[in-house]
Amino acid sequence: MAATFSLFSPSELSFAQVPLAHSAATSNPLDDPPLRLDGRTPLQYRDIVLETNVSHAQGALGSARVSLDDAAGSGGGGTTEVYAGVRGEIESMEAGSAGGRVVVSLECAPTALPALKPDLPQHLASLLTTLFSPSALPPSLLSQLVVLPGSKSWTLYLDVLVLSASGGNASDAALLAARAALASTRLPPTRSIGFDDAGEATEGKDGMTVDEGFSGLVKGGKSGVKAVDFELVDGGERGVRLAGWEDLPVGLTLNLINQLPHLDATVLEEAASSSQLLAGFTPSGAVCGLVQLGEGEVEFARVMPLVSEAGKYAQELLRTVNAKLRDA
Repeated sequence: MAATFSLFSPSELSFAQVPLAHSAATSNPLDDPPLRLDGRTPLQYRDIVLETNVSHAQGALGSARVSLDDAAGSGGGGTTEVYAGVRGEIESMEAGSAGGRVVVSLECAPTALPALKPDLPQHLASLLTTLFSPSALPPSLLSQLVVLPGSKSWTLYLDVLVLSASGGNASDAALLAARAALASTRLPPTRSIGFDDAGEATEGKDGMTVDEGFSGLVKGGKSGVKAVDFELVDGGERGVRLAGWEDLPVGLTLNLINQLPHLDATVLEEAASSSQLLAGFTPSGAVCGLVQLGEGEVEFARVMPLVSEAGKYAQELLRTVNAKLRDA
């Protein structure tokens, strides 16, 4: 944390803490709570710019860009910018797997590192991996990645790049960009091909489905089938969007000062915070990932109320983001 704290003087940190350490429970109800340096309340987000389909480099199947501006200059007046892209490869399915998988990688550009807490990249990468693991992703979504049941499936490589973090809150930007890239992913359509005793190809569209072809191969179910393969369907340049993308997990960061939370912190506010809770939730509200950062302690009695509060904010964020992604 020393690298982040050295960016600001003690007086700057103290000035940023005042409105964020304010508790409405101990103040006069007639008094307006103090506002943050940029005019926001503690639990208010800035305007988030979210764009999808921003790149087709390296055959990207989905991509997104998220940016946050520190317009008031309460931390240097910089911008946080994160890109995420999804590449796909058809690979052999793992033993016992019922669907495909998502592999997440996080990279922070040198231009972003000065504004990041040293322990953030490691823990953020861990949370991203947890949120997009088979235990957190909808089974129906993973089953759509199957090309040949029990044999071949799509592996989606979700790459996240933090290009700049000088606007603060790179963690939420990365979580949103990763979710948006996966939500906007479109898979090239495939078609199964079976081979009969005469060596003639029999395509799925001519009566042999993928299930029938594979059943005939391993169970002797379809007479005359010797093997099964697949091919990409012509005319599918646009691809097929994953059904159930709305059920992808969502994550956010609670920044704590005096055990009180605030959202969407600038770099200055992050430096002034004693600790951070990075939390991930399923659309039903179940916790699917939780990481604490920083040197400050979180009182045991406060942990569950804070997680419950984070879940409420996550549901609001989920509704807003899903509305934005419907036409992606």
